[in-house]
Formats: sequence, C-alpha cells, structure tokens
Amino acid sequence: MFEHKSLDGDKHRVLPAWEAFVNEEVLETREPKNGEGLDAAGRHQHGVVGETLVERFLPPETVGNAWSYDAHTPWWVVVVNPPHAGIVADFSKAKGGLYRHKWVKERNVVAFAEGGEEIVLEGAEYAVTRAADGQELRAPSLMKLRAAYYAG
Repeated sequence: MFEHKSLDGDKHRVLPAWEAFVNEEVLETREPKNGEGLDAAGRHQHGVVGETLVERFLPPETVGNAWSYDAHTPWWVVVVNPPHAGIVADFSKAKGGLYRHKWVKERNVVAFAEGGEEIVLEGAEYAVTRAADGQELRAPSLMKLRAAYYAG
C-alpha cells in the first residue's frame, strides 16, 4: 500500500482500484471549494496503467461515480506532463509510472475506456476497439466517442 506524509484519509487518500487494468491503487484528492466540506468536493483521482500515469475527475461521493450529464464513470485520461514532485509524483513512481510519458507517434494513446481499451488519437479522430464486441469506433471528440461506445 502506498504511504506518504500527505495522506490524511480525507483530502488525500488511497483507495483500491475498481478496474483490473489500473495498477492496484488509486490516489484520490478532494479540494473543498467555497468553504464547503469534503463531502461536497469533487474527486480528482490518479492511477497508473502499465507505466502511464492517468487521471479522472469524479463528482462528490454524495452524487456517485458519474456526472449528471453522463451515466457512466469517467474514463482514465493520460497525464501528458506528469508532475516531478509531490504526492502525485511519489504515487506514480511507487506504482510503476514513468517520470516522463512515453509518446509513441505511431500509437498515440490518450485515454483508457471502461474495459481498459486503449483510446488512440489518429490524426483528427479518436479511435477505440470495444472489448465487448470487437467493434472499432471513431469520433472527432472523446465525448462523441463515449456516446458511441455506450450506445452499442
């Protein structure tokens, strides 16, 4: 289990990863806004997939794990410029994340879908092959790709 002096169980905490493709644990940060308590704070999560640091933003726990405009849990998005110091950098290093994001020109992975499928930016389109049925989906934005992914 990841340990750090900034982990307090409230603002910064470590949770088990929900998805099998995320390395073991997730670092969650909650930043209260406008004097509200932690329960009303949105959640910023970091995880490591393979050697890549990823992040996603979730609503407050009182709302659930999906935003009101999208019924599904947010996908993990690649952190292109990982931090070099602090709790997120230490978490990434402890979970096998690289100091720098590996950019592969021929296969520019920008996110991971619900089943761990790689979402690749190819030219001006995002592409994913849905694991459930093997169908390749393409769209000009991640939001449109999500809509197509869950429509099938």
